[in-house]
Amino acid sequence: MAYQSQDIIRRSATNGLTPAPQARDFQEEVAKLIDVTTCIGCKACQVACSEWNDIRDTVGNNIGVYDNPNDLSAKSWTVMRFSEVEQNDKLEWLIRKDGCMHCSDPGCLKACPAEGAIIQYANGIVDFQSEQCIGCGYCIAGCPFDIPRLNPEDNRVYKCTLCVDRVVVGARTSLREDLPNGRDSLRYERVDENAGERARC
Repeated sequence: MAYQSQDIIRRSATNGLTPAPQARDFQEEVAKLIDVTTCIGCKACQVACSEWNDIRDTVGNNIGVYDNPNDLSAKSWTVMRFSEVEQNDKLEWLIRKDGCMHCSDPGCLKACPAEGAIIQYANGIVDFQSEQCIGCGYCIAGCPFDIPRLNPEDNRVYKCTLCVDRVVVGARTSLREDLPNGRDSLRYERVDENAGERARC
C-alpha cells in the first residue's frame, strides 16, 4: 500500500464543512476484513496491538474462558472473544475480534462535544485525539458497539486507531504483521477491492 495523506473529513464538535473528496487528494476508503474461518484464535493480533501502541493491561483472573483480558479497556484496544458451542456432539469455538469498527457514520464522533477530540480521515479511519478529550464519556454512549473505554488514570477515552500511524506511511497494520504461518485471516484493504467476491460467498 502506498503512502496516504491524512485528509480529515470530519472533526467532533465542529460545524465547518470540509471540501468534497473530489476537490482534495482523495484516498480510497479502507476497511479491516476479518475471516473467522481461517482464524486459529492465537491472539497474535491482540498482542501486536498492545506491543505497537505500548499499552499493557493488567492480567485478569481466570473465569473459566479463554478470553483474557475479559473485555476491552483503555489499555486493551483489541480483544479476541471465544464462545463455546456444542455442535454434532463436539465442542467448538466461535471466535470473533472485538474492537473499533471505524464506522462510516461514527456515533462516537457525533456525540463528542470536545472540538477535534475525534476525527475521521478520508480513508475511513476514525481516530481519537486524546489531548483534546475532556473525559465526558459521551463518545462511549454514542458508540452502538460499546467500544471506547475511559482510562481512570488520565480521565481520557481510548480505542483502536487502526494503526493510522503505520497506514499513513504505507505499512500494514501491526495486527496483520504478526499472524502465524502465513495466515491471512486479517486483511486491510480498499473497501471495493474484493466486495464482489465477498458478495458471492
